[in-house]
Amino acid sequence: MWLISKIYPYSLSQHLRAIGDVLYTMWIRNFIGHVGYHTRINYPCSLSGGGQKQISIGKDTFIQGHCILGCWEKYGEQTYTPSITIGEHCNIGEYNHLTACNKIKIGNGLLTGRFVYIGDNAHGGLSWEEAAIPPADRPLCSKGEIVIGDNVWIGDKTTILAGVTIGDNVIVGANSVVIHDVPSHCVVAGMPAKVVKSLS
Repeated sequence: MWLISKIYPYSLSQHLRAIGDVLYTMWIRNFIGHVGYHTRINYPCSLSGGGQKQISIGKDTFIQGHCILGCWEKYGEQTYTPSITIGEHCNIGEYNHLTACNKIKIGNGLLTGRFVYIGDNAHGGLSWEEAAIPPADRPLCSKGEIVIGDNVWIGDKTTILAGVTIGDNVIVGANSVVIHDVPSHCVVAGMPAKVVKSLS
């Protein structure tokens, strides 16, 4: 192994992987509505829901591996008009999951950690009738679009749910669950997330 490490150093493996991700981006961008200049999408990225042409990604954005972009034009017998818009100079962490049957709009300069979930929909409501149906067979429903402002930093394992607007220059602490609007220039954390500090 020592000899192999000298022939095939870690730096070379990283360089070859970067080349592979550039080629992967050139391939997968053909299935997405818009991908800006110098944007890179690392392998693998899952496009689900059939609405990938309603996905727009700005320039100089980096989407790390194992992300899911779900834009649901149809689920079961229901049809939707979804869109996902990601701004410029964003960095989407590994294993992030964005899912929309309504609308997700992300501003410029977003940074997310790993395992972040941003979803404007759920499987069914809270009725007794739907409770008797397996969750995967229930129609998708949305309580409203998600809007995230500029220069937002979202920590690892955060969940952002439907109907939420997050202002500019916000830090969302790791493991938070955001169910209410967040004003600009603050730090929020907790389940549910609450303002813990204002940024001066």
